[in-house]
Amino acid sequence: MNYINYSEATLCTINGEIADHLPLSDRSAAYGHGLFETMLLSGGKIVLWPRHMRRLINDARVLGIPVAESTLQGILRGFCERLASQSVDAGTIKMIVTAGSGGRGYQSPALPNARIICQHFVPQPRNMHAETSGLVLTECVYRMPENPVLAGIKHLNRLDQIIARAEWADEYDDGLMYSANEHVIETTRANIFMKIQGKWLTPGLDQSGVSGVMRGLLIEHLFPHCKLPVAIQTIERSELSGISEIFCCNALRGITPVIKIAGIGGWAVGEETKRLQKALSELYDGYPC
Repeated sequence: MNYINYSEATLCTINGEIADHLPLSDRSAAYGHGLFETMLLSGGKIVLWPRHMRRLINDARVLGIPVAESTLQGILRGFCERLASQSVDAGTIKMIVTAGSGGRGYQSPALPNARIICQHFVPQPRNMHAETSGLVLTECVYRMPENPVLAGIKHLNRLDQIIARAEWADEYDDGLMYSANEHVIETTRANIFMKIQGKWLTPGLDQSGVSGVMRGLLIEHLFPHCKLPVAIQTIERSELSGISEIFCCNALRGITPVIKIAGIGGWAVGEETKRLQKALSELYDGYPC
């Protein structure tokens, strides 16, 4: 799979103004006090923006960062207008919301003044071979810690994923991550769905992991649209031998089949996975099938 080079943003703004650096006092640098969304820009529009915005607002509240919907809307609208003036209508937009500066040590400011960063990255060539033929995963040795307060939130502390990703070079497309008690959580950069013993399942993320917007779309809309039942539940590593179909998903790549987990087994790309891919392609721009 292709990766975004985040050192090569074509445009960056902070609170709506063009900028390329943060003050050292920003709490995101000192404590990772913030969160982010990585969003697909297609045809000049942010795909799934309402879901991204809702997650940002809800999760910012947990982190004690007040941010209004109107503020997010206004800053993103201005950012997209700048891109449009440069004839840019596709790529990736990363929005970071930090707690700003201030406070004493770990104590947050009495009235946090959020910084909202927007960055644009050029469209990445789609790896259509992987998206049709499937991904090969490894199992990560590193185990995800459990934290029910932060579970589901895409906060700026990504050390778990960094440590796990260091376990392989380029021989695998991604790594499957487990909790300490051997429950399936996600991959290093995507949520995961699998059909086991004839039932579609996705891991519960109430203790660990990131609750992705594509995951939510699949559960709430695409599975029902395709008349396929799906359940959120604990998935033990020992159950993976019963997989018949499996795929990863995120907001940038949509649905990507998995054809092998090293040490577990291999599978053909399933017909129901193809049906879900087709539905996503037909209902939402930016996800060719």
